[in-house]
Amino acid sequence: MIIESLIGALVPVGVEAIKQLITNFTGGVKPTTIAEQIQLNDAEIEKLKALAALDTPVGNPSQWVVDLRASSRYVGALVTIAVGLSTLYIQEMPEQVKVIGLEAANIAFGFLFGTRIVVSWQKK
Repeated sequence: MIIESLIGALVPVGVEAIKQLITNFTGGVKPTTIAEQIQLNDAEIEKLKALAALDTPVGNPSQWVVDLRASSRYVGALVTIAVGLSTLYIQEMPEQVKVIGLEAANIAFGFLFGTRIVVSWQKK
């Protein structure tokens, strides 16, 4: 059950990695005119607007509810990292659980800092 969950969580990461490899190998989409560049920029803006609309609350909730919703992913990721790393310090913990805990911590760390790390690699 745990392995199936991890595989399900890692499939999108694998697909994104393959897309990035193909983009790096082929050079990616390169506009030939200014109009095409504007279309690509507009598509990126629409994508960001769609992502922002997913986080927009319906109705008029209290400010603390809005703040809690906005920070829930990050709090969850930090809890996952803390629990994953704490498995290393429990002597009676089975080795397989320690490995899964570290993998979960790695995934959460990648969520928090992965984009920044990749961007810093691409600048070099």
